[in-house]
Amino acid sequence: MIAPAGRLRRAPHALRIAAWAGLVALALPALAAIPSAQKVRRAVASANASAKRTQPLLLEVALVSETGEVAATGQGRLDPAGTSRLDLKLADGRTEAHERTGSSYRALRDGAPVERVLELLPPTRLLQAPTDEALQAALIDLGANGDVVELGIEGGRDCWVLGGRDPGPFEANARAALWVDLESRQPVRIDEAARSGEASAVHFRLGPSAVQDGVRFPTWIDVEAAGWPHWRMQIRHVSPAAGGPGHTP
Repeated sequence: MIAPAGRLRRAPHALRIAAWAGLVALALPALAAIPSAQKVRRAVASANASAKRTQPLLLEVALVSETGEVAATGQGRLDPAGTSRLDLKLADGRTEAHERTGSSYRALRDGAPVERVLELLPPTRLLQAPTDEALQAALIDLGANGDVVELGIEGGRDCWVLGGRDPGPFEANARAALWVDLESRQPVRIDEAARSGEASAVHFRLGPSAVQDGVRFPTWIDVEAAGWPHWRMQIRHVSPAAGGPGHTP
């Protein structure tokens, strides 16, 4: 039977409502699949332990510019329980030291404090935390809300975002957050919110991991912040360290 004209005019609207309802129904399982933040923290801590990163580590690194030039080489000492430090020898012969303790960060150049500096040393406690509680403490130091988890995409990989993210493009997130690959449970990105006096957030993008001396660690770390050069820290070697980072006078 041919429907009356009035019913014909209403049909497209009814179809749009049905289509919208179908999309909502399809989206609900995806939303329900997001685990609790505590479960995500536990999964990340377990992955850290399996990767043997939950011990003090020694890194041999090279700092490479966008043009591929090696601007500095040096050594990093990472302590999951306290201070981590990066000592660099610049290509021009000067020295530079970066030190991160909890939420504080400082840098020295030839022994003198540097007031404004790009943070080259990521908050590696996030990669080394052995428990849910330790990871939560590291997220608090980062300034992230460890009780919030959302979905995101980084480098083509589906991720959990501990700390949440801003609406809009994934690349533009200015919120403090840890991005974790859903499949491998490995951290792939760390977003640090802009500090007081700084205009932009710092993004640490973690490259594919490899195992050296029994430790799984990213092979490189990109450091990006608006208004600063883009640097890549190549991890030339990683190994267990005999002790924690040395004290800076």
